[in-house]
Amino acid sequence: MTDRGPAGPSSTSAPSTVLHSSLTGIVSVLLGVGLLAVLSVVGLFSAGFTWVTGPLVLITLIAAGAALFDMPVSSVFDAEGVTRRALVRHQRLHWDDVNRLSRVRKGMFRSSKASPTGGLIAVRGRRNYTLVDRMEGHQEHDALRLSLGAAGERLGVDRIAQPPLDQTPTWLHRRAKWAPENQR
Repeated sequence: MTDRGPAGPSSTSAPSTVLHSSLTGIVSVLLGVGLLAVLSVVGLFSAGFTWVTGPLVLITLIAAGAALFDMPVSSVFDAEGVTRRALVRHQRLHWDDVNRLSRVRKGMFRSSKASPTGGLIAVRGRRNYTLVDRMEGHQEHDALRLSLGAAGERLGVDRIAQPPLDQTPTWLHRRAKWAPENQR
């Protein structure tokens, strides 16, 4: 893991593409951790440290760590690798270390009309790294393929499910600075 900032490596000649996770996913994870924290604190104040509240506090700490350090808010893709930006850290994955790119399986509560499949994951050995939790727009997918360059073929970008033509882009509900130049 290297911290090279949100834009990844400092090469200005290679194009990069930014994909964002859904606000619904980020808020849901944070609300879930917040609810666990409230239950833990209430349990500790009402019953003290018991065989029920102890594991609950431990589960809360693990979930909070995962939400802060591992839930990607956005990912920056370029020809050398991807930079996952979580709330607390940036993690750089080089394409040489990644076996393939794949889609996240559709969730139980996710509408099949809104998104036929989920976001992107990087498969590295037996470990899966979530890059974004929602499918990118059609133009973003084309920009992603261009950004990956030669690494895209080895990672299997052509084998993953293509987004529908009417899929909304991941930057749509973000600040205007994330929109591509031709969409502002």
